[in-house]
Amino acid sequence: MLKYHRRSHRHKSPVQCLRWRSSGETEAASTAAVESTLERLRGTRSALEELWSDRERRLELTLQLRHFERDALEVSSRLELWGEELQRTEPPRDPQQAEQALAAHNESVARMQHATFQVVQQGQELAAAIAEASDVMASSSDSSEGAPMDAQARVQLLLEFLHDRQLDLEELAEERRARFEQCVQLGQFQKDAAQVVSWIRNGEAMLSASFSIPGTLSEAEQLKREHDQFQVAVEKTHASAVQVKYRADALRAANHYDPHTIREISEEVTERWQRLVTCAEERHKLVTASLNFYKTAEQVCSVLDSLEREYRRDEDWCGSTSAPAAAASNLDKASQVAALIVKHGEQKEAFLKACTLARRTAETFLKYAARSAQVHGQTAAASKAHHEQTRAILDTLLAQENKVLEHWTVRKKRLEQCQQFALFERSARAAVEWIRETQERCGAAAAAAAGGVARESRERVRLLAQLADGLVEKGHPHAVQIKEWVAAVDARYAEFSGSMEGGESEAESDSGVAASLSSGQTSETETRVEQPPAASADDKRRSARRKEFIMAELLQTERAYVKDLETCITCYLREMRTDPASVPTALQGKEELIFGNIEEIHRFHERVFLRELDKYETMPEDVGHCFVTWAREFDMYVSYCRNKPDSNAAVVQHAGDYFDRVQRRKKLEHPLAAYLIKPVQRITKYQLLLKDLQACCAEGQGEIKDGLEVMLSVPKKANDAMHLSNLEGCDVPTDSLGEVVLQDSFQVWDLRQIIKKCRERRVFLFDLHLLLAKEVKDTHGKAKYIYKTKFMTSELGVTEHIEGDDCKFSVWTGREPMASDCRIVLKAPSLDVKQTWVRRLREVIQETYFSAALQQPPRSPARAPPPSSQRSSRDFEDTDTENLDRNSLASFGSGNTTDSDKVMCNTQYSGNSPAGAEMSWVVADHSSGGAGEVSVCKGQQVEVLEAWAARPDWWLVRRAGEPPVEGAVPAAVLKPQPHQKTSPSRRPLSQPDDNIGHENARTGRGVAKSQIGHIFGLG
Repeated sequence: MLKYHRRSHRHKSPVQCLRWRSSGETEAASTAAVESTLERLRGTRSALEELWSDRERRLELTLQLRHFERDALEVSSRLELWGEELQRTEPPRDPQQAEQALAAHNESVARMQHATFQVVQQGQELAAAIAEASDVMASSSDSSEGAPMDAQARVQLLLEFLHDRQLDLEELAEERRARFEQCVQLGQFQKDAAQVVSWIRNGEAMLSASFSIPGTLSEAEQLKREHDQFQVAVEKTHASAVQVKYRADALRAANHYDPHTIREISEEVTERWQRLVTCAEERHKLVTASLNFYKTAEQVCSVLDSLEREYRRDEDWCGSTSAPAAAASNLDKASQVAALIVKHGEQKEAFLKACTLARRTAETFLKYAARSAQVHGQTAAASKAHHEQTRAILDTLLAQENKVLEHWTVRKKRLEQCQQFALFERSARAAVEWIRETQERCGAAAAAAAGGVARESRERVRLLAQLADGLVEKGHPHAVQIKEWVAAVDARYAEFSGSMEGGESEAESDSGVAASLSSGQTSETETRVEQPPAASADDKRRSARRKEFIMAELLQTERAYVKDLETCITCYLREMRTDPASVPTALQGKEELIFGNIEEIHRFHERVFLRELDKYETMPEDVGHCFVTWAREFDMYVSYCRNKPDSNAAVVQHAGDYFDRVQRRKKLEHPLAAYLIKPVQRITKYQLLLKDLQACCAEGQGEIKDGLEVMLSVPKKANDAMHLSNLEGCDVPTDSLGEVVLQDSFQVWDLRQIIKKCRERRVFLFDLHLLLAKEVKDTHGKAKYIYKTKFMTSELGVTEHIEGDDCKFSVWTGREPMASDCRIVLKAPSLDVKQTWVRRLREVIQETYFSAALQQPPRSPARAPPPSSQRSSRDFEDTDTENLDRNSLASFGSGNTTDSDKVMCNTQYSGNSPAGAEMSWVVADHSSGGAGEVSVCKGQQVEVLEAWAARPDWWLVRRAGEPPVEGAVPAAVLKPQPHQKTSPSRRPLSQPDDNIGHENARTGRGVAKSQIGHIFGLG
């Protein structure tokens, strides 16, 4: 191009010279030709310049394209290598390394994005330049159009390739980033879980270090103080353990790359936490039971001592003096003595119930002491020592009780003798007064008409003298006073007879001696001055005779039962032991299998129970106390009943005629089977006799009902134990689960499953667990239960009503029933079974120490049928004494129960000042006794409205139903709550409630003391 310009310049100069020289020439044609040539040259030059410019642009674009292709290829290779590196890189397990890897990954992604962005921007600029060049060359020839279009397509193809590759790698990078983040989260989760496990270990160490079974009240109080410290320390652990569980659920829900590890960690924390909860629950029950027992035993023994001293005092309640001096005073001694007899009888019933209360607290204490010793691995010797120590206290209590009962009987006899004397004195005084009045009214003028009256008076005086002689012959303590009254009557009658000289009088006295004698011959148990109506008196006599007959039958059949057991042991059992060679081979050494613990049963009835029953021969209405006193000993029947099916099978399959030959040789009346069934029949006989006695006694009199419940619980316990023995595959030893509260078959729906299929399940309820098992049959047709799952009762909530079926209810864990982690619907065989289960579930939940779900009881909707009155096999043990110290449970007690799955409103009841519609739980039955009151049952949920103005310490409540019922109940039957306190789940962990333990210690002692005081009328 430069050469072209130079040539043009060289050519231009000669032309100009020629033009100047030949300007005058005439050859115009030559000039024109030259100019024409020059013009053509200029055009050619212009075309060449354009061609050169186009070619230069093409070359530049081609060079840029080659550079872009090179850069794109380089970036693509780098992206390929980076992607392979991402795929090969495994996230580290260490949280710190994971954080470093995440930071390096983010930096690498930023570099990749920057490099890719630069190349893409370069390509976009190149594409724009090519597009512009294409527009400029649009007028060019067809042969020159293909190259820009091919380059543009190539650039666009490379841009799309880079874009797609970038998107793929960004997606891969995001996955790796998410995985790195999950690795960091997993590390943090492991760290948090390790911290919680460390806290749990510390809690276990605290429990283990402070474990002891208290032997005195002071030791129980010291254990309570240590337990309060543990309670404060474990609050944070409780909240953190729950948080770990929810964190694990959230990580798994977010599709974490290692759900197996998360599940293992969560299960480990849950398992350790549940183990700690189990230990804490057992410790809390042990603390509460020990305090209740020692406080109750101390107070009962103190009251028994005072009663014994009182009953030993020699008192003369009728205030007898000489006849003349007593004539003008104490006109109603009989009524006063009768009132004393009534009070004396009430005292007996009160101290018997107090002794029963002490024994039940002792049994509860022993039960939880044994379970706690098992949890902490205490030696059998130490456990036995504590057991014997408690038994020694109970033996002392029993001895005191027997002494007081003996002195009470003596005192009652003396009171009855005083009543007899008071009635005799009243009769004698009436006779003397009648003779005097008759003598004054008739006088000597009516002597002829007074003969009949004199004869009648003589007969009545003779009857009075005979009654006096009978009392004196029996060694009456007031024999001297009786003789004085007889002498006074004789003297008055002699004077009357002399003045009347055998005459008769027409005067009739309204207060004759016959009526007085009738009063004097009143029954020993008469408690009112006024004579009852004839029909009522007849009913009482019939009832008394019926009670005596039932008591006689009880004693007679008890003696026969002991004799039958002795016959079975001496003739059948000892025969097997003394002559084992004659025993079938399959039965040799199987005496325990065939006879069970029949020897233990015989020893108890022969040495203890029969003698105890004899004490109540004259007090049949109190015989229930005997059954309650020895209730724990009847657990031996549970073992016997559990063994009975195996015993029957062994005898039928292997005995042959061996026992028949023994029967003939010993000349026994009954075969072996008849003797082996007698313990089972005896329990049924006790039930029938106690039911008959209950029908003869006034409602609430004695402890017949409690004794009947003891007997009814024996077969129920045996049945529960037999079902539990068939459980297989449980992840914890069945003996560590405690006693069965309830067990039954249910139809179960697990709402966590996609296909909500109904399944038959055997459900067992314990104090701390709800266990589900599947029933199967083995090759012999024997039923057994395969363990499926279990739940901590401290984590459970209950919804009583499920729409569409009255027999359905649900249990759930989590924060609320409709969005819970686990919600299971159960259908009971009947409405009564459902109501019983709901009631007992609520009671068990209320008694738990921790709650991982709802911390406040939700408001009940206005529909809930009253709970069934059925009782479980352990209801007779579940007395109010187990609830004497419940304030310590309030912070952790579960309110996880609702009446319906439609209404979920949470409120909290304050036991001091309810405000608005607040909820509470009923902890004791209450029957309406007047206007404005309402009946409630233990385990019900009620809405507390306001204080009742009519009576202090009463609340107006609303009981759910159709329609809802409002009325007043005593504050004592409502579940107590800590006053003006915040639930630990609602408080910051840095603000523990340090006063809980001290408040509980005061409350437990105060409640126990007030209850004993109320029983004896001391407070």
